[in-house]
Amino acid sequence: MEVSVNILDFDQVYQIQTYFHKTHYEWIKLSDIKNTNRYCEAKSLVSIDRRLKKHKGKGITFIGSGNYHYVTYLLMREVQAPFTLILFDHHTDMMDAPCESLVTCGSWVLKSLERLPMLKKVVIVGTRVDLLESIPSHLKGKVLILSEKQIGQADIKEYIKSAISTYNVYISIDKDVLEKSQAVTNWDQGNMKLMQLLNLVKYIGKNKRIRGVDVCGEYPYSPVMNFCPESLEAVRKNDRANLTILNTINNLEQRIS
Repeated sequence: MEVSVNILDFDQVYQIQTYFHKTHYEWIKLSDIKNTNRYCEAKSLVSIDRRLKKHKGKGITFIGSGNYHYVTYLLMREVQAPFTLILFDHHTDMMDAPCESLVTCGSWVLKSLERLPMLKKVVIVGTRVDLLESIPSHLKGKVLILSEKQIGQADIKEYIKSAISTYNVYISIDKDVLEKSQAVTNWDQGNMKLMQLLNLVKYIGKNKRIRGVDVCGEYPYSPVMNFCPESLEAVRKNDRANLTILNTINNLEQRIS
């Protein structure tokens, strides 16, 4: 049975993609909620949460641009058992928010560790080397970072497995972890191959119970895209990557639950 597919429409990026057309999916309109791009106000976060809760299907959620990656915080709140976040991302997303009332695309992991008691550990894969020292000292015991330089190591699967202290995991994928031949985003990107990422996902799926998956890192939408071959090629790359990710999740041995 296919996993449920939720498409979050913050920024129209999925209107010109086709990877989900042959699946049963739910389209969740969020573009009318104000003050959500990169920096999300508390009131806006509540509005987003209300709409997400109307769609209870557990499976894979496509968030849109990495500017909205903070939605993972809301999705993880639904996990009611001890779990580990496996985050594929070129950034740690553990920066301080500008103020207490905001959650941002760069602060949501920090907020999650501070606010979600069921989140026991975060394993970040593919991060920029210069961000390794950005983890607050009081959280270093809860965070493991495997930098982009470690991606090709032969023992990386076992290293990730040994770092996960819980049976339950949540997987979040920001396509900025991938090299530009595989996907194109609006942030600086890493050097990971899509097949490397998905082989790790399949390995985790064999050994752990996946409680949810989300994907972000889309190329920004613009009405003038049809006149820009470079932009259209970026969208095609992301569409192919999303289809490959979706097919991999659908073919996992254990159903997401």
